Amino acid sequence: MTGFGKAESTTRVGKFTVEISSVNNRFLELSARLPRQYSLLEYRLRELVSARLTRGKISVYVGFEESETAPGKYLINKRAAKSYLRQLAQVKKEFQLDGEIAIRDLLMLPEIAQQEPGNIDENLIWLGIRKAAGKALTELILMRKREGSAMARDMRQRLKIIDKLVKKIIRNSSHTAEKNRQKLTTRIEELLHSKSIDPERLEQEVAFLAERSDISEECTRFLSHIDQYKRGIGQKKPVGKRLNFILQEMNREVNTIGSKSTETTITSAVIALKEEVEKLREQAQNVE
Repeated sequence: MTGFGKAESTTRVGKFTVEISSVNNRFLELSARLPRQYSLLEYRLRELVSARLTRGKISVYVGFEESETAPGKYLINKRAAKSYLRQLAQVKKEFQLDGEIAIRDLLMLPEIAQQEPGNIDENLIWLGIRKAAGKALTELILMRKREGSAMARDMRQRLKIIDKLVKKIIRNSSHTAEKNRQKLTTRIEELLHSKSIDPERLEQEVAFLAERSDISEECTRFLSHIDQYKRGIGQKKPVGKRLNFILQEMNREVNTIGSKSTETTITSAVIALKEEVEKLREQAQNVE
């Protein structure tokens, strides 16, 4: 399911901005980007997100704007500065470039200014990130719930169509066994002509074939699956995987019904039923 959330949190070390977005995915796939100096907190952020989301391709971005009064010291990495200066001088000479290398140019390069490790309060930093991430997650979940409500309404409409199709199959199949019995008896008599037929043996064969073409159990189970699906989309907890399982069972029943039936009215209803089940399956892939 898709969604987006953004929130900010201000602490004495600075302001944290967290953006979380999600797109459809069958499983939970999480990627996170934090400022380099706080990358060790990524595992905590992943735990926070995965505790509230179970599906979707989730992207988390953490931005940080340091306060002017933030505690801590910054040191110039002289070794990195020397390396950059040497390489820049070589590039300038090789490409015959004009201009001088200024201190502001060096300060824009990675790893030049570094905060002393001992001055980083990990718990304080995490407090700021967690607060902003929590708000962003709440916003994203609300958006996903709105999408989920619209999806549930559409699913209920499709379930009504499916229910009507199954009941149509039941009505049309009520006389199928007797029709098959009559057709088979007539066919055997035509093949044997005047030869004697063992009535008891014939009855057994006809009963066996009639039982093989009976779809009442499959239709009964299918109606039960519809009820389970309706209850599923009415629950407040994550049900995506359960809905997928129910749809697998629906698909199994409709395939069996199709393989047993030869009546045109039933086979056409089976095709329509497969189409509706497939549409439900596509939607359920993205349900939380």
